[in-house]
Amino acid sequence: MLKRIIWIKSTLKKFMPEVYFKLMNKSDFKEHEIYINKILDPENHQKIFNQKSDKEEFLVCNYDLRKLKNKILKVVSDTRNDILLYRIFPNKDKNFILASFYENLDVERDRAEFNIPENNNFKKLFLGRNWRLKKHVDVDYSLDEKKKKTVIKIKCVNVAHNTMISNVIETLQRHKLISDFVEIWQIKKSDKKIKSYYEITIEIESVIPEFELNSLRDDFARYIQLYIKSMSIFDMVGPAMVWPSSSHTAWANRIWQIARNIILAMVESGEKINDIEIKLIWSFRDTWVGHKTPLALGWGLCGFDTDDPKMLIAGEPENLKKKWIKFGNQTAKFNWYKKWKAEDDLRYANQRQSNIAEVIVNTADSKHVITWFSIWAWNVEIRVIDKRLEFPITWKIDLVLNKWKVEKLNSKNENCPKIKKIYEENFVTDFPMMPFHTFEELIEYTKKEKIWIIDLILDIENKLQNTDKKYVYEKMRNYWRIMQKSVDDGIKSNKLSMMKLSWKDSSTINKYRLTNKTFDNIYWKAVTYAVAVNEVNAKSGTIVACPTAWSCGILPWVLKAYNEISKPKEDKILESLMIAGFFGMILFDDVSTAWADYGCQAEVWAAAWMAAAALVYLEWWDVEQMVEWFIIAIKNCLWLVCDPVAWLVEVPCIKRNWLYSSHAISAALMALSGVKSFVSPDEVVLTMREIWARLNIDYKETWKWGLAKTRDWKWVEKRFEEEVNKFFE
Repeated sequence: MLKRIIWIKSTLKKFMPEVYFKLMNKSDFKEHEIYINKILDPENHQKIFNQKSDKEEFLVCNYDLRKLKNKILKVVSDTRNDILLYRIFPNKDKNFILASFYENLDVERDRAEFNIPENNNFKKLFLGRNWRLKKHVDVDYSLDEKKKKTVIKIKCVNVAHNTMISNVIETLQRHKLISDFVEIWQIKKSDKKIKSYYEITIEIESVIPEFELNSLRDDFARYIQLYIKSMSIFDMVGPAMVWPSSSHTAWANRIWQIARNIILAMVESGEKINDIEIKLIWSFRDTWVGHKTPLALGWGLCGFDTDDPKMLIAGEPENLKKKWIKFGNQTAKFNWYKKWKAEDDLRYANQRQSNIAEVIVNTADSKHVITWFSIWAWNVEIRVIDKRLEFPITWKIDLVLNKWKVEKLNSKNENCPKIKKIYEENFVTDFPMMPFHTFEELIEYTKKEKIWIIDLILDIENKLQNTDKKYVYEKMRNYWRIMQKSVDDGIKSNKLSMMKLSWKDSSTINKYRLTNKTFDNIYWKAVTYAVAVNEVNAKSGTIVACPTAWSCGILPWVLKAYNEISKPKEDKILESLMIAGFFGMILFDDVSTAWADYGCQAEVWAAAWMAAAALVYLEWWDVEQMVEWFIIAIKNCLWLVCDPVAWLVEVPCIKRNWLYSSHAISAALMALSGVKSFVSPDEVVLTMREIWARLNIDYKETWKWGLAKTRDWKWVEKRFEEEVNKFFE
């Protein structure tokens, strides 16, 4: 028997690396040899040979990484175990792959044999202060000059298996590296902050130069992405609102509605509210008055919604100061607005958001600080009530205040004071897991599952907020009607904006278009309508943010121009809006819609990209073409800065909306013609994120440089000071 094992080993040595004989069970050598010889037979080369026992399954196939990936994903999807190990031995020269999968591993029984990773080790690596996730990928490597070997070790948490394995394979391929051995551990449910942990070891039988290793490490860290967090399409298309900025006004209104419900819970807990004041931080402090944020704050605190035009009067600080604010059976004094100093911003420097404010609630016995953050568009989070919360408060689910601890509603705390959600949708407590995590995975998933993209969107909406198909169509129909009306209102209006920077450009363009047939086409219709809507926005008329208020002129008005020419069924237009919101959801899981973070990339460009995807859907249903259109639009407008004059949503914002509405149409024409982006979709999105990281803060929503530094801005600034000063004592 010993001679037989030695002989098999000597035979396998022609095919297998040294690590194979160290790790694999000797009793399996014979079977492996048999199947390797079978796959080397040309008649069997397209087959897959596999064998399965209680703990282990191994397979031998030809050197086809896509086939291997699909098999790995099937094993992972089928397993119910929290611990999974697989070892892969690729042999490109002989054109085969041997892979072994191990399930039903027991930590105590099998730790010594398999060297199962210790939970505490990776918790220390990935969890920082207060056990919060500080990073999600760690890459290291070692070189063995004597054995001419490079070992790469990748550790990552909270990433989808498909995303991880796809990017490991693709990164090695792009660097033209051929591995001799890959080992992957998957450990799930190890901690409530770590849903999944992967430890990947890659051995390459050569010494890779250090500069190449650094590049490789950067790519692994760059492309292995976190789980995508499912959002509603109405996070990207909506809300209907009467203010200039979704982040600074719709957001402010919404956050104050949440703050109001927290204060009402305090009152129910027995607190006596004396007075309230607001502290403004970072971007919110510097740019808010031009967006009518104070009016939104005051009106939200009184409990009214984003599209109520009465807020323009009721939210005035003088009105709040005269009438006080009613909370149930109590009234509280409004103690005016306070500006934080720039050095105080450091307190929230690690929060990765620039739009921040504090509500100071002074009671008979104590003081409470509620801190809110605008995370993108009009979505908001309260992360602090006196101290950091275990989870953020949003507007989407009911919570309770249990002895000053915020908790999710359950049978044990149902009698505690409730922090009520502020909208009718029934969002689930835990976000559903998405079946894809990148644009490329979306393409792959829809092809594999043969699912129509609208059905996929409706299914995600249903899982997210328990809404049926009829609800989604009706809500989008209402938004579509508001969008069309704002075009008509904009063209007819002769009203001046607050600082008299906007008036009737859309009416002027429309008259020229109608009298010059050369320009009466989809481009000029879109230009006219985009300007009209942005003028309505600047004058505090009712618009629909998509994805933000600053970019509200692009998506709906490209679609209105298309609608007038092609006259599709209304449901098709509604579905194209769903597509736009869906693509925006994928994009903004990875980046931010906040102009304070990404400049105009986050708003004007994003709207053009969403419009491009919507137009492709109207012309052709192919998901891959929609992604191409989306990416062509992104790729050709990177680096656009945000430099509004006097922080107003007018110059240059309105004209950028009409310019990029035509950009969306041009990108659509390219994609429909068959033009493809050489750079892949997900890499373009990552490039956008990296540009944000390198873009100087002076070009992100500030008044320091760009057009905001011109002499013309100085003229507006003097008039603007009077408007600002009335909000501060």
